[in-house]
Amino acid sequence: MKLGLRKEQKYLLAVSGGIDSMVLCDLFVKNNLSFSVAHCNFQLRGEESKQDEAFVADWCKQHEIPFYAKRFDTKTYAEANKLSIQVAARNLRYAFFYETLKTEALDTLVTAHHQDDAIETTLFHFFRGSGIAGLKGIPAEINQTIRPLLNFNKEEIIAYATTHHIAYREDSSNLKQDYTRNKLRNSIIPQLEELFPQFKNNIAENIKRFEEANEVYTQQIETYRKKLIEKRGSDYYIPILKLIHVKPILTVLFELIKPYGFNISQTRQTILLLHSESGHFIENDRYRILKNRDFLILSEKDTKASEIILIENNTHQLTTAHFELRISSIAKESFHLQKDHCLCQIDESLLEYPLILRKYRVGDYMYPLGMKKKKKIARILIDQKVSAVDKEKIWVVESNKKIVWLVGIRIDERFKVVPNTQQIKILQLKK
Repeated sequence: MKLGLRKEQKYLLAVSGGIDSMVLCDLFVKNNLSFSVAHCNFQLRGEESKQDEAFVADWCKQHEIPFYAKRFDTKTYAEANKLSIQVAARNLRYAFFYETLKTEALDTLVTAHHQDDAIETTLFHFFRGSGIAGLKGIPAEINQTIRPLLNFNKEEIIAYATTHHIAYREDSSNLKQDYTRNKLRNSIIPQLEELFPQFKNNIAENIKRFEEANEVYTQQIETYRKKLIEKRGSDYYIPILKLIHVKPILTVLFELIKPYGFNISQTRQTILLLHSESGHFIENDRYRILKNRDFLILSEKDTKASEIILIENNTHQLTTAHFELRISSIAKESFHLQKDHCLCQIDESLLEYPLILRKYRVGDYMYPLGMKKKKKIARILIDQKVSAVDKEKIWVVESNKKIVWLVGIRIDERFKVVPNTQQIKILQLKK
């Protein structure tokens, strides 16, 4: 088994004590490669976990290999972060591995993933509902990590271990059906092999083709990304007129918004936004996609980061990078009009939610209070002697494409409080 690695490199091997990682250790010793060993004790199997750690530590001592180990309270971490045990363990081990690479001045992390692991990963992604990227299995090289055993299957690894009398530990959890991957490995794949004797070989060949197909696919998606996404400040603008002519729109749009945590179902909802009114939106935990006139605007929900912010009917306070808005409603009988540029006092019945708080744009116009004709905001700012630098800090509030307030400067005539107003909306600017 040839690894094709460089002797001048300093490697860190992720070693559990199982057959795969112990074969990897033996190959590194026989090829006179410079390496250290890192072991994670997730403390999930009691005494068995302790014995695994001791086994790897003893092997390293016998072979004079630097050994680094860390014990984790995996269950507590998983519960605290609302993760499955498998995802929690993965997060913990890779954080430890990369930390060790850095602190010990090592070059590359090496894991013992093999061909069967790649096949399981491809099937797992396929059944779960993955894009083409998920079908290419496990990458042989990514960031500072390499996987030199990916071209070898489990049978070859077992044969090597038998021939060279490699000692290793059996992980009892691999035999349990508690995890989806174990069910794939121990139940579903053997049944598929009965139906299709060349199943594994065929999947392995398909993985290679998926890798190449994904390269072509990725290049085309990047072309669409450059054509369709424009970054403005901290937000991303997608022109609707261009997007609706893209085919296949579902696939392209999914790839454009997937990096921001949106799934295929939300992609379908986003397509419906194309034909909806301005102000409609969809969102996930961190990001929002808003239909605003001729654009879909993707922005962070954190108002300090975004330059386009939604004001819902129940919003009472929000903070941007430059100012804070306090928002309230008051009945007419309790209201006293105040002359203060930091106050926006308007007829609530005329508003259509959500309101949009955004940066001023060239071409914006409004009907300044007391005027019957519209006036470009650029002209208002000139009249107010606002400097070019300060113009970049000007915001507006709009309701269904109509500007309600040039923040801190002027409200719009169309939304003013009149004698028959019943409810007043008040937006108070705090710089």
